[in-house]
Amino acid sequence: MVMLGGAVAVFLGTFLAWFKVDIEGFGGGSVNGFHYFFQGTIPWLLAVAVGRSSSSRRSWPNVKLPDSPGPVTWSQAYLIACGVIAFLILTRIISVDGPSEIVTAAIGLYLAFLGGIVMAVGAFLKFQAKEDDAPAAQHSSDAVLT
Repeated sequence: MVMLGGAVAVFLGTFLAWFKVDIEGFGGGSVNGFHYFFQGTIPWLLAVAVGRSSSSRRSWPNVKLPDSPGPVTWSQAYLIACGVIAFLILTRIISVDGPSEIVTAAIGLYLAFLGGIVMAVGAFLKFQAKEDDAPAAQHSSDAVLT
């Protein structure tokens, strides 16, 4: 649930303004996360994928999904994806040269970054709990009596 809450924050934060420009006498404008493909759109796509897969695995346990997404477990995949989300958004925050009278960071950037951090923490807690490391065949309906 923590990862899903963080995914919602990244989802919404990407649509909101990330930077505002205000030039005296000329007006102003803003850009959202989708103006930055590598640091905005890619984290948004990863957040949607993580949020959707984690909610699908929890909400519909009867749906047959692979036991693991390749050579890693689901917990490891979530941890990697959420870490990438937080890192990419952090690089956008760091790329700002500092306080400026013309360009200022806006609420969407901070909301998306906070969501990325929350997702990474949730993925780390899930990884520590080792919830997905148990094989899927241990369900009571799959048990074989000898």
